[in-house]
Amino acid sequence: MLNLYLCLVLASLTHVKAFLLDDSCQRRCGAGFDKAFSCQCNTQCLKYNDCCTEYTAICTSAAPSTCGEFAELTQQLWDNDVDRLASADVTINQQAQVGYTDFSDKAPQRLFTYVDETKLTSRVYSTYLALLDNYDPDKYDPEVVTASERAEEDAFLDAILSTATMKRLFDYLNCEGKVQSMSDMRSMLRRLWFELYRRSPSSASLDTSGFEHVMAGEYKSSTVVNGLHYWLAFYQGEKGGEINYYGHSCATRFNSICAAYEWNGRRKQNSSFFLRSSPAFDMAVYTLCFTVYPSQVCPVVIDGRTVNIKTYITQGHVSTAFIAS
Repeated sequence: MLNLYLCLVLASLTHVKAFLLDDSCQRRCGAGFDKAFSCQCNTQCLKYNDCCTEYTAICTSAAPSTCGEFAELTQQLWDNDVDRLASADVTINQQAQVGYTDFSDKAPQRLFTYVDETKLTSRVYSTYLALLDNYDPDKYDPEVVTASERAEEDAFLDAILSTATMKRLFDYLNCEGKVQSMSDMRSMLRRLWFELYRRSPSSASLDTSGFEHVMAGEYKSSTVVNGLHYWLAFYQGEKGGEINYYGHSCATRFNSICAAYEWNGRRKQNSSFFLRSSPAFDMAVYTLCFTVYPSQVCPVVIDGRTVNIKTYITQGHVSTAFIAS
């Protein structure tokens, strides 16, 4: 009788322990999907939106830094983005939500219904816009950088490196020993973002760059879009009649959106990007995440809200960088 009682107690304790850990990532980071748990603790949970609430804190924490709190740094990058457009400068119309099982055009109007283009004449924006016609979006088509295009890249790097946002990033990376000078920083940005590489091992030519993929967008195939994670590139595509917005593909996020759309006959279910931010901010925060959390979830905190960013590496270059959740 006593043995039966002990067995019942142990079984009850096991059940209670499992219940208490059901929503925890303790000892579960990186574990595969387990339907016994109500939430998951692996990188795929970001895709399926079933992460435990403490996933970022427990499973993606970086080693403590003597150069300042990571959350404070990301907030400072945002606060220093003086070139970011104000809410009154941009009007969006999200319209209907597009589901993964019903990928169709549910938005009769554009995503961007108004942008004050007088705010796009500053050096940071004008040098960015000058780069957009430098790329062939077709995968496997070789990219060739001419002397004039190289000069445009240099002008853009000069522009963003002069911003308070990039200077704050430099201070942090310099403290961490990642760069020794602004010249080092410039070389790092050029290597990560502008050096050409092969997106696929089967490609016979240098056909892409981090900047093209993230900040301009490219085609994955004759039917699918790849990349495009900057709001102004999307706006320019809509304005030029090349992009047809289908609707938003995830719940509204703080200062960001997930867009479903068609670009010159090619479609993408979910393209996430910040809204109204300058290219200096996006390049800074993605570079930071690439450096500190390469191929991991990068918890960026803006005005008290966590925005999880994911970056991937290919041959030492930015393969992609985007808002994951």
